[in-house]
Amino acid sequence: MDYELIKLVEPIRRARGDFLYTYRGTRLVDLWKQGGRAILGHGKSQELTCLKNTLSRGVWMPAPHPGMRHLEKALGALFPGKTVRVYRGLHRALYHIGCALKQPVRREDIGDPANPWLFSKSGNPAADRSPPLVLWRPWTPAVYQYETEIIVPVLPVAWSEEIAAVLLPDSADPHLPPSDLISPVLAEYAQRALYDLKRALETLALPHLPKTMRALEKSSIWKGSGLYWFPPPDLGGDAYKQLFLQFLEAGFLLPPDLSDPLILPWQLSPGLDVKLGKLLSFAGEA
Repeated sequence: MDYELIKLVEPIRRARGDFLYTYRGTRLVDLWKQGGRAILGHGKSQELTCLKNTLSRGVWMPAPHPGMRHLEKALGALFPGKTVRVYRGLHRALYHIGCALKQPVRREDIGDPANPWLFSKSGNPAADRSPPLVLWRPWTPAVYQYETEIIVPVLPVAWSEEIAAVLLPDSADPHLPPSDLISPVLAEYAQRALYDLKRALETLALPHLPKTMRALEKSSIWKGSGLYWFPPPDLGGDAYKQLFLQFLEAGFLLPPDLSDPLILPWQLSPGLDVKLGKLLSFAGEA
């Protein structure tokens, strides 16, 4: 994340759905969604209730508890047929993957199938990658298309530094250590979020934002489809900062990291759809 960009945002007082509200009363449409970790929106009441109930029992340390079984069961329901590991954060997960592959693995080594700027000539963003790592994002090509790769799903949990899942092909399974113990507070919260995501994947249609989509499809800056739209990876930092500020002044929060996609809101009023479409069109011409 570019912390200089995120510091340009007024302090956030509360968040609900696709909107953030600052202490000064400004409302921002969240087009970042924490890189996809808030894909379902902010302030889900069931997840908050789960957090409160687990905290009320006073057990928060990462010790043996039923929450780990609940979390692994939820991951199995979302990714049937996959061998799953859960580690304390992405850095630890990448360390274990690197040890198994006998080569260092960085966040930048993970291919993103939603990002058309990174497609290989074969059309498969996982092809010709070394190491064979890919992200999985909800509402993108199915995880089962990547049978030989190690898959790191972007999950709808707020604390990515505490919870990271890894989906394994059979060949990699024996080489990775068992799952870490996660705090029961985070494990129970995460399993509730995973069931919410599973239900959303089965029931939610993609957003209907005609003005926004028309502007994105004609844009010279953004490429993508569905929920996810990416700026070019070689866009300069100064140029992106100007774009970030332009959107922020209009009431829209772009990702403060060039590697994260613009993620469409689930619902916008017709007026905000027009406003965002005009903003995207203007930015594309600038």
